Amino acid sequence: MKNYVNPLVREKLKSLHPGKEEEKLVREYYKKKIKLSLLAAGAGLLLGIVSFIGGKSNKAFPDGGEILREEQDGNVLEIPAVAHSEKFGNVDVDIVVDKRVYTREEREKAFDETEKWLEQVMPGNNEGLSCVREDLVFPDYYEECGIDIRYSSDHYDLVDESGRVRNEDLDKEKNVLIRAELSYGDFSRSCTYEVTVCPPLLTDAEKFQRDLEQTLSAENERQKEEETFRLPGHVGNEKVSFSKKGDRTYLYMIFIGIFAAVLLYGGMDRDLDKLWEKRKKELLFSYPDFVEKLALLTGAGMNVTGAVKRIYHNQKANKAGPLYEELGIFVRGLDNGMLEERALESLGKRTGLPQYRKFCSLLSVNLKKGSINLKKLLEQEAEDAFTEHQRHMKKLGEEAGTKLLLPMILMLAVVLVIIMVPAFLTYQIN
Repeated sequence: MKNYVNPLVREKLKSLHPGKEEEKLVREYYKKKIKLSLLAAGAGLLLGIVSFIGGKSNKAFPDGGEILREEQDGNVLEIPAVAHSEKFGNVDVDIVVDKRVYTREEREKAFDETEKWLEQVMPGNNEGLSCVREDLVFPDYYEECGIDIRYSSDHYDLVDESGRVRNEDLDKEKNVLIRAELSYGDFSRSCTYEVTVCPPLLTDAEKFQRDLEQTLSAENERQKEEETFRLPGHVGNEKVSFSKKGDRTYLYMIFIGIFAAVLLYGGMDRDLDKLWEKRKKELLFSYPDFVEKLALLTGAGMNVTGAVKRIYHNQKANKAGPLYEELGIFVRGLDNGMLEERALESLGKRTGLPQYRKFCSLLSVNLKKGSINLKKLLEQEAEDAFTEHQRHMKKLGEEAGTKLLLPMILMLAVVLVIIMVPAFLTYQIN
């Protein structure tokens, strides 16, 4: 069996089961593998035999070769079969059996039922066809009887083929004939419904609005040949006068001004927060370098205050960053007579960062009590600050990658559109 065992399988089994006999693991693995394969093959063979026997038992059509049709609302049957002939042998053929159609009596009955059903559903939200103000319901198929329906109207300006009622300009009732064409296969029947379209129910204000628009339209048509358009003085029995609608641009300007003021009020706070965050980031970025320089200078024999002043004066030419500003305040405070401990404490508070507060506290304690290990403490703090700086930079890199994810997805979508749209257009043309 060794010649037929995959070496990779042997190594994996050995790694998964350390301490067990290698040959035994291989034998059990392949026994299980062969057993499951034989079971799957046997199950497939058994199902195939059962299917073959079942298919053979149902091979002949029952009832002397009769196939039961689907009813009118059913489907067309497609049955794969084999035709047996003494001369030509077995011939494969697909038997197509249409659904059953109505007899003449059944068809007429279906038409009658459809007419009655239309009388019930056609009014829709109206009380009846004798007074129609809202849209009618024109179904195009009666599922119960399988009848298709099409509609026509002798007044499309009032009722169209979809059942929409246009009575906005109607001032009195008007009769409309609706013809419904019922069809079933090649057979059809026409039925007619008389519909009375009534004017819409309007309030006095709505009626005046309608009459006003109609009067203006009529006067405009009547005065087409004149150089000027004379506005009507009356609408019906109501005396009217006209004036130009006032320009409300000033309201929009006031609203825009108020909206801009609110945005600026809130935006100033957001800008302040951004500047504060930017300052904190710059202080964090400057911290490892500052501690490293301080450790180097104190290690060379300078005291803490002298080292800080030296760092400040070296950066004075660049004047870069908030750390330079904070060191300047610290140095000027010492020059004005402030105690070193107080100056360090103020420096830590002004930065607002725990790293600087911890560092200033460390220096303040060493100034008070003295410590021969100050150099070692500063070197350890520099190492910790550099490690923290690396971790922070790694986090920023991950955040930048996350921010780029959405633009990359949008670019992918654009590329897909550029590729797929021409393909679809080409496919439709072909």
